[in-house]
Amino acid sequence: MPRYYFHYRTDDELIRDTDGSELPDLDAAEHNAAALAKAIVEHAKSKGEDPTLPRSIEITDSDGEELLYLVFWAGPKVGGGIDDDEPPLEPQTVH
Repeated sequence: MPRYYFHYRTDDELIRDTDGSELPDLDAAEHNAAALAKAIVEHAKSKGEDPTLPRSIEITDSDGEELLYLVFWAGPKVGGGIDDDEPPLEPQTVH
């Protein structure tokens, strides 16, 4: 099973994943990165940090080859804003 590395980048630093995770494929790695991104945003919010600052996770293989770059930040939630005092964002459908 391939090993994927999830390096976390902010504007100030790059935190390298030195252990990696064995996952079946890049789709599974992308889902893992999305879960990590959600946890990072929640952690930032709990520490009083600005969750709307852009951050990223760089997924590489065991050779260090960049495979996927996931940029993320907190945005308005459907049915409610980032904070309770923000107006809700109405769901949109694109056809």
